[in-house]
Amino acid sequence: MNNSNIQGYGIDYVKLQSASIDLLRFPLAIMVIFIHMSPDVINLIDADFSLISGHGIYNVIGILLSHVLTHIAVPTFYLISGYLFFINFQKWSWEGYKKKLNSRVKTLLVPYLLWNAVPFLLTVLAMLAAVAIKGKPIEGVESFIAENNWHIFYDCNEWGTSRINWLGEHLRMTGPYDSPLWFLRDLIVVTMMTPIIYYAIKKLGLFIISILFVAYISRIWTLLPGFHITAFFFFSTGAYFALNKMNIIQFADKYRLLFIPFCIILLVASTIYDGANTFIGQNIYLLFICTGVFTAFYVASKCIIKYNVRPNKMLVSSCFFIYAIHGVNFPFIGSPLSLTRRLLHYVIPGNTGIEEGFCYLTSPIVTAFLCILLLMFARRFFPKITLYFSGNK
Repeated sequence: MNNSNIQGYGIDYVKLQSASIDLLRFPLAIMVIFIHMSPDVINLIDADFSLISGHGIYNVIGILLSHVLTHIAVPTFYLISGYLFFINFQKWSWEGYKKKLNSRVKTLLVPYLLWNAVPFLLTVLAMLAAVAIKGKPIEGVESFIAENNWHIFYDCNEWGTSRINWLGEHLRMTGPYDSPLWFLRDLIVVTMMTPIIYYAIKKLGLFIISILFVAYISRIWTLLPGFHITAFFFFSTGAYFALNKMNIIQFADKYRLLFIPFCIILLVASTIYDGANTFIGQNIYLLFICTGVFTAFYVASKCIIKYNVRPNKMLVSSCFFIYAIHGVNFPFIGSPLSLTRRLLHYVIPGNTGIEEGFCYLTSPIVTAFLCILLLMFARRFFPKITLYFSGNK
């Protein structure tokens, strides 16, 4: 029997882990879209309306899905990335490191550069067309280019400046022109720093993970763009599992009675306090994320074992494309997500809780599948170009 099998049950945890990772990929992509829905809600403590009304239910669902539950997506992605980087890289080799980086150039760097450069250039061309056709001043184009320039690839967008860490210092989030790809920028940075991560884990073991955990929940960390603590903590945690030959599914299953109850309690508390948007909430929901990541692995594995749910290859291969395209602005139409929301509100007019709730819940799903249709079209007619944009998938 395989060492990864549990005696008496015959469960191959290596295969189960691989299948669980693939099964999680598409739901994580949907979660990211929900985050960017940015519903107009307030925390439940300050709500001056009944929570069982249409508006109240919309408020609760909006906080739950956009401000709390879905925020496990990026940390889970980082943990998976750290694990996969080191799973076949047990002993350090600079030659092996070079091969890993060469691989990441195709899967990370090239699509990252394209998804920031192309939309930016299209916007510049649209502005130049407005200058030529409508006689708009060329100074607007010059100013747009000067304000963004090379920052489109790193930190031309900024948000989250109202949040503070345990020292009372104001935080900030930055992102490239395609702002949802801030997580990819940080992944590229942390991937380049894997020699340090490797030796830190080998020498310090769980101690360095504990230090990163404290930095994560306290947010006492550098504000340098590209070095977000979320990337370093969860990527390093995934690396720790890989370098110590620990199976994530076995770990989640072993400690399920710890993770699941705390996850549920922290999810409820984080929803009440509106996640990172209140002082109390931002401290609770970080603990929720830590438990939620492993709960997600546990749930995915049980869906496979008990209900025979299997990852769909098309959905799995489309996740990167969905991440990259759903939130980036294009000339005349905006982002695919904003376009979908406008179309749904046009088809389903009204501003009651029912209409708002329906559009809110369906917009991410519709957006994702429109992105998939676009990807299928691109693969059919522009297969080589599409590979560059979809991370070689």
